[in-house]
Amino acid sequence: MKIIVVMFALLIIAGCGNLSPRQEQKINNQDGKIGDIENLANSMKNELGNLKTDNEIQNSKIGQMQQGMANFQSNNSGVQILSGPGGLIISFIGILSITVLTLHYRGVAKVQTKTAEILAQTIASHQDQQLEDKVFQAAMYTTAEETVLNLMKKHKNIVTLSLKKEE
Repeated sequence: MKIIVVMFALLIIAGCGNLSPRQEQKINNQDGKIGDIENLANSMKNELGNLKTDNEIQNSKIGQMQQGMANFQSNNSGVQILSGPGGLIISFIGILSITVLTLHYRGVAKVQTKTAEILAQTIASHQDQQLEDKVFQAAMYTTAEETVLNLMKKHKNIVTLSLKKEE
């Protein structure tokens, strides 16, 4: 609204030339043609042609965009987070690190299992009831309690069988 008031004020203050139809205008009318008006009309036709061309280009771009959106919606199978070479590298590194960690912890578990077997075998071969009780008390109320009990039973039976064979 302010812009309209400012424009109106500028029009009134500065004035506008050739607003009055009573002013004399020199018209060069030779051969029934008015030169300046014809030039203006031609320039207007050219400008309208340019606008029409621009409009057709925009219409074709909009059509292409709409066609692309239709293709995108029909081919959309979800968000592709790991697409392209970067995603391939990240997924390869992830799989490799998981494999390395799995192999590491598998090796650690094998060593710990072997260690537990050796300790259970050594404790069972000593045939010391107090030592066995201390081991069971140490393992009591832990997650390893059942494992220690099973290993001790296993090696106690092995030691008992080997003693019976010797007799």
